[in-house]
Amino acid sequence: MRAERPWQELATWHCRVRTVPLDPGPSADRLVRAFGDEPGFACLDGRWADGALLFRGPLITVTDRAGALAAIGVQPQLDYADVDDPGRADHVVGGGWVGWLGYGPAAQLSFYDSCLRCRRDRHWSFECLWSPDRADALDASLTFWQAALAAVPGDAGPAHDDWQVGDFVPGLDTGCARDRHLAAVEAAVGHIRAGDIYQVNVCTRLYAPFHGSAAAAFVALRQTLRPDYAALLTGPDTTLMSTSPELFLRRHAATVTSRPIKGTVARAPGDDGGAARLAASTKDAAENVMITDLIRNDLGTVCELGTVTVPDLLRVEPHPGVWHLVSTVRGRVADDVTDAGLLAATFPPGSVTGAPKLAAIATIDEVEDSPRGAYTGSLGIASPVSGLTHSVAIRTFELHDTVIELGVGGGITVDSVPMLEWRECLHKAVPLIEAIGSGLGSKLSPGEDAHPAHLVASGVFETMLAVHGEVLRLGDHLARLDRSCRELYSQGLPDDVAARVGAHVGTGRLAVRLYVRPTPTGLDVQVSSTPAPTTPAPTAVVVRGRRGSWRHKWADRTTLVADEQATAPASPLYVAGDGTVLETSRGNVFALMSDGALVTAPLRDDLLPGVTRRAVLDRAADLGLPARVAPFTLADLRTARAAFTSGSLRGLVPITSIDGVAVPECAEPRARLHAMLGFDRP
Repeated sequence: MRAERPWQELATWHCRVRTVPLDPGPSADRLVRAFGDEPGFACLDGRWADGALLFRGPLITVTDRAGALAAIGVQPQLDYADVDDPGRADHVVGGGWVGWLGYGPAAQLSFYDSCLRCRRDRHWSFECLWSPDRADALDASLTFWQAALAAVPGDAGPAHDDWQVGDFVPGLDTGCARDRHLAAVEAAVGHIRAGDIYQVNVCTRLYAPFHGSAAAAFVALRQTLRPDYAALLTGPDTTLMSTSPELFLRRHAATVTSRPIKGTVARAPGDDGGAARLAASTKDAAENVMITDLIRNDLGTVCELGTVTVPDLLRVEPHPGVWHLVSTVRGRVADDVTDAGLLAATFPPGSVTGAPKLAAIATIDEVEDSPRGAYTGSLGIASPVSGLTHSVAIRTFELHDTVIELGVGGGITVDSVPMLEWRECLHKAVPLIEAIGSGLGSKLSPGEDAHPAHLVASGVFETMLAVHGEVLRLGDHLARLDRSCRELYSQGLPDDVAARVGAHVGTGRLAVRLYVRPTPTGLDVQVSSTPAPTTPAPTAVVVRGRRGSWRHKWADRTTLVADEQATAPASPLYVAGDGTVLETSRGNVFALMSDGALVTAPLRDDLLPGVTRRAVLDRAADLGLPARVAPFTLADLRTARAAFTSGSLRGLVPITSIDGVAVPECAEPRARLHAMLGFDRP
């Protein structure tokens, strides 16, 4: 069979499986380092099969995803399996389709009719799909591998001077890339709040310069991380080095299995506390169950009725640098379903899209600012003998010429905190890029919030507006407070909090305050109410260089009160060291830009995720009003058509001046939103 022949002809090709035992030789890593940089070379190691599989010299290669998804269902016809135990043909591969299917339109899927297998005891064997018209070529391939096993020297670890890789950064501007990811998470949360989706995976990409041997770098990755599904797939334009832990599909005969991963916490060496935290996380459990159900439904479209089961749910497993929640879904595929039909029903993997899948894919297209490429597609092998095994293409480096890319992401739910999601991406990336001999750029660090001990000890609180017995956005206030309590004190609010708040709500307009403080025995919850304040039109005095963690509404307001006293009668307007306008001491800031869009800063560590801010973003979408989350500066604010603050007691209040300089006032859309959010109720 010649390389230029179309893949459709495979269906007419008759072959039989042959295995040739070979003498013990060097490790698979040595052969990968010797031949792995050849275009068309492939190595699968881990749980793909019994030992490492090496492929070279593909007969056919398909490089578009649509074609690859069709081709993978076409296989040669097996006349018989020439193995010692035909009943265990799943232990023989022989050959098949090996490669990757991109989340985007690209792919690299190659058909091989032979492979070299290194079993765990370093005994080698040559396997092939033998046919008369390929006999001479297969004999030549066997001879090549026999000579290679004899000629390649013994073990020696890969030297880092075999390749060089620079620091990883998310594009040219680290700060902007982070802010774009924060904005993408918020946009996804907005879609969830609107009922468009339940959950979605949002990703970002890291880049670094790369020179040298991808094969040597892959060997170092595999030796360091020992992933379940290691793969090196070398192509003329794209080379993948994958250390995926996640099984997308394994099909042998009629049985198909998927093991979705959803739920992650950082894992420090020797620290098992993360496993307990992950096991107790209702958010992560809900996310995993949601995706498990999605995959169960996907498989249900191609499996026999009643055969799809979940034999293992929410198992906590250790992986490099993180703990994961893993579930197992299994079913019996209907007799007429090919591998192409199975992939058509399940691709792309649900764990890296979201639910409902089609709406989640549309959301990904909207909120992510760069294409995913191979990342979050799938990769592996489809053999006419052993069946199909594909992993999810995560923890996978993509090498294009001299640029290496790494996609990282996480599942977003309605309770997601943008900065924590950003840190989760970096926590996932760190062990991978360290294993390849690199690091994060100097301005890029997962870090942790600098929560001063005295602020944590002071507790957190919520201030809510009650109008004639109804607390505006009570659910959102309690959800924000509950997230803070779980993050800071590892426990949520008591179940009776809403009832206790209700007991303090009377007639008129009241400011209801809910304080939560940690004690040695749990959380102390106090509720009080006072008449709501009037709503003056504020002026603002700039306070520059704000630092510290303000994602939580700290009960200790000493710093804020001091700033208010220093700027009185104006309000302090906080501006970060990078020039981003953040918030005032009493509310978030919106600017109505010249293009008619409302803009507010991304939810960084140094500003509060305001409940009214979120409501403005939600209702702006309802009105068809353009609204975006993006950094803006004082210069932008001073040239805006209008600016206002958003707070839970005073609503949307115009900013009339900044440092004594008047700011234009435009009643619309502020006044309309103010009324829609319930602040005009008498």
